[in-house]
Amino acid sequence: MKVAILGAGNVGRTLGTGLAAAGHEILYAVREPDAPKNAALPGPHSRALPVRDAVAAADAVVLTTPWNAAEAALASAGDFGGKPLLDATNPIGPGFVLTHGHTDSGAEQVQRWAPSAKVVKAFNTTGVENMADPRYGDAKAVMLVAGDDADACAVALRLADELGFEAIRVGGLARARMLEPMAALWITLAMSPAHGRNIAFGLLRRAAPA
Repeated sequence: MKVAILGAGNVGRTLGTGLAAAGHEILYAVREPDAPKNAALPGPHSRALPVRDAVAAADAVVLTTPWNAAEAALASAGDFGGKPLLDATNPIGPGFVLTHGHTDSGAEQVQRWAPSAKVVKAFNTTGVENMADPRYGDAKAVMLVAGDDADACAVALRLADELGFEAIRVGGLARARMLEPMAALWITLAMSPAHGRNIAFGLLRRAAPA
């Protein structure tokens, strides 16, 4: 699969490296593909392309920009043509406050900005350390996915599974109203000296009665 990474910062590069290692072709969608900083983008089977070209060539797109850059990045991408758009952003504004919540979400705003895409909330509830390695001994970090389109969600679930997560769909895109506060909680815990960034959410299951 050709996966365009829209945003080549720490999150984009970490996801790109993992997905390239899983056998996908990674297209880093950047404004200046020939710039020196983009010459050494990580991972096998990876290359930098202008934003619109990368999105046009991709089978799926992952949005990894900072929230305040998301609208402009999506505008530069052009028509998504019904492709899955995996939204890994979190709508965090000044003062570390979510700018959307309860009756709206950042993912739903992304869908309004990119109406030609099939938006799925994914990869937003944890940090790059877990994107690089979501395994904790025999356990896996959970990756919760929310989206209205079943096929687009299946793409997100597949990619999360290939990265090593326990991937679970939790419902439609409006469930991002739960996942984005969950991300804020992870960040709060990760910033605490008592926990640090090598933590992850998981899902425990009690054995069924005999």
